[in-house]
Amino acid sequence: MRTTSAKSGRPSSAVSTCGASTHSIRGSIQSSTPQPHARLHIQGDRTVHPSSKGRSYVRLVSELPQSLVSALETGRTFEEWLGGRIPGLDYARISADQSTRSSVLAKGREAGTGVRHQHEENIEAGAGFGVAIVKCYEDNGITAAHSDVVRPAFVEMVDALHYRRTSEGYPVQALVATEHERVWRLAADCAKLRRAVTVTEDGLFIERRAVFDLHAKDATGDATASEDEVRKTKERIERHIRRRAIDGGTPGGRRRFGWLPPDPRSGRKINMDRDPHEWPVLREMIESALRGASWNDIARGLNSRGITTAAGNRWSGATVRQALTNPVMCGYRAIHGELVRDSATGSPIVGQWDAPATVEEWQMLVELSRQRGAKRGTRLTNGSPPPGKEPKSHRKYLFSGYLRCGATRKDGAPCNAKMGGCARSTEKNPDNAVYVCTALDCSGAARNVPDVDDYLQEIVFSMLDKRHMDARSERQPEWAGTALLRLLVEKHESLEDQRDAGTLPYADGSRKMSDLETRISGLEAAREEHFRAWQASVSGWNRSQWPAMSLTQRRAAIADVLQAVIVLPLPRGRSRRAPFDPRLLQIVPAETP
Repeated sequence: MRTTSAKSGRPSSAVSTCGASTHSIRGSIQSSTPQPHARLHIQGDRTVHPSSKGRSYVRLVSELPQSLVSALETGRTFEEWLGGRIPGLDYARISADQSTRSSVLAKGREAGTGVRHQHEENIEAGAGFGVAIVKCYEDNGITAAHSDVVRPAFVEMVDALHYRRTSEGYPVQALVATEHERVWRLAADCAKLRRAVTVTEDGLFIERRAVFDLHAKDATGDATASEDEVRKTKERIERHIRRRAIDGGTPGGRRRFGWLPPDPRSGRKINMDRDPHEWPVLREMIESALRGASWNDIARGLNSRGITTAAGNRWSGATVRQALTNPVMCGYRAIHGELVRDSATGSPIVGQWDAPATVEEWQMLVELSRQRGAKRGTRLTNGSPPPGKEPKSHRKYLFSGYLRCGATRKDGAPCNAKMGGCARSTEKNPDNAVYVCTALDCSGAARNVPDVDDYLQEIVFSMLDKRHMDARSERQPEWAGTALLRLLVEKHESLEDQRDAGTLPYADGSRKMSDLETRISGLEAAREEHFRAWQASVSGWNRSQWPAMSLTQRRAAIADVLQAVIVLPLPRGRSRRAPFDPRLLQIVPAETP
């Protein structure tokens, strides 16, 4: 996406996914009062939408097209740029950007190619219906099939369409997408979009280069079909994976260390044939582990030799363990934590790919992992919990993950690795714990957990107090749908007067009034939600709440005001028993929303 200069507000030369180039602006679900038809005010390039409890936390991308930006910068008005065309929005989404998931595709395909193609097609399709794209919205790499995943660009796009104006104040009445499945997969999302498009009679939705009639009463039937199709697709994928495993086919997925990537020209599949350069290293890792070397020792040795994982990252003890205890090492395959077995004999099915370890060696590696404290011994589910089990948080310490090591690595580079808490009991203090650097090749920085928590807790309190006071001092924000709601209410009153005066047939007037009442109630519900959110932001913090808050709730509050804390190493000559020095902690505040 394009970025903007903090000083000049001018767009950089980076390529954008929305048209040839664009100004990127910060999209805000609760934006400040926009100034219609004013010159563009650059507010930033991206924003983070804080989701509700239990939901994903993802970035929002929304942009104004370069043609509009250029027109405003040369002094033209919005109306002059629009030129009688229909003002509309462009929405693009792809569930998984393959260029960011596959190391093979990433070499020949720029990240964001899929959504860029959608933007280009939407602009072209809109032009065929006389629609000028006023703003582009993009949810790249976000599924629409799960109700617990927030799509921030979708949320802002629906609001803009519902209120018939963007957060900058520009009027809109149409939406263009390559297909409606890009916009919704769930009935609830379809209902939201339908309410937004049909809030006025001139609402327009274009998909597959044709008008999709959301004004029709049975339009939501496609939403139910889409939701059912999602379920069927998941079941079909599950069956395919299991059948392929039973046939002994390659596990697929990302390339694993030790195996070659796919080659379409020769027909070679991913993770099927050994990599001649990595295979000896993989065998060395297996043999070292069987001789008793720890996962961390193996990782240190690989990193010191400049050997990276298949994804190009540094090794850690966890990644070594996950690689070596995976059943693919001996030719086995697991789905949802269970080995795939022959239905007739009950024996594990042996795959067709090259296997670096024997079954006995793999079993010994799994047993080593269990002895060293791993509950399952092997990462059989790619990091996911078993079916029916909820994922558990493993955070035990308040500032784990927020602390960053400020020491220097052995190669002279700054460490900046995350620091986590770990127990360091003593005779005097059995509950003692310290925050330590998690990097294997770092001399490390460490601090006593109680000292750090007590100090940073007060810092967080002060930051939350200030944000709370700033919010209370702000005026209640204007709701973007005020003008449209007023217009619909006035239309309703006019129809009521005409019906009562006998100038409008009673049945016709009642039908039109009922339709308006539905639209008005939808806007009123959106207005109530807007003000509830604002009131929550004003009254959502009080120090007295802290003792009753869970660790998860406290960490969520910390995330609102704190991005990171750099922990500097002790100065040369200073004893580790020296009193706690808060000057060695550098606070990095979170960006103001």
